[in-house]
Amino acid sequence: MFSNNHTLALARAFLVVFISSGLLIGCASNKPEVNMVDEENFKSINTFFVQPPLNPVNVPVENHVVSSISSILLSKGLSPASKDNADIEVTFFPSSAIKDNGKSMSIGLGTGVFGRSSAISLGSIFNIPVGEQVTQYQNLQIDIIQNGEFIYSAAGSTELEAKDSITIQKELTNLVHELLRPYPAKSVAPAETN
Repeated sequence: MFSNNHTLALARAFLVVFISSGLLIGCASNKPEVNMVDEENFKSINTFFVQPPLNPVNVPVENHVVSSISSILLSKGLSPASKDNADIEVTFFPSSAIKDNGKSMSIGLGTGVFGRSSAISLGSIFNIPVGEQVTQYQNLQIDIIQNGEFIYSAAGSTELEAKDSITIQKELTNLVHELLRPYPAKSVAPAETN
């Protein structure tokens, strides 16, 4: 009926909606939520592969997120590898949300806020009356998978003061740093001196 990839994509979409809903409830604090498998030996992980979203909405911004994730993992002592050779696969799920006067909200998958193209929408499009206070959030979830199982998951959001792509890119970079800050760095042996 459905292929494994299609089933995984549907499961990820539902997970994103669930996480995004939780993020919106706690948007006031904007504190990221991070969860790791306690028994995992993160020090034994040497290589990673970053998988972009299956349905890209804004490729330049999503490429920037891939680059930010890769940069942070490199700084933690990991090396990039092909998908088939990597110890872990890193996936990320951007979503956007709008909160209207604190009373209603709309969740959309993707990064549709980044330009004129629309994101995949779960729910209806709504009009915002002139003069209403509207707050826009960019949400991001990063999952790290090893042998088909989640070993690290982090989700957070950032309130967007401006909607231009440069501001959003900066906010996403900061959010990626916050979400991956707790990921354990590999121990680097001190350099030998002669």
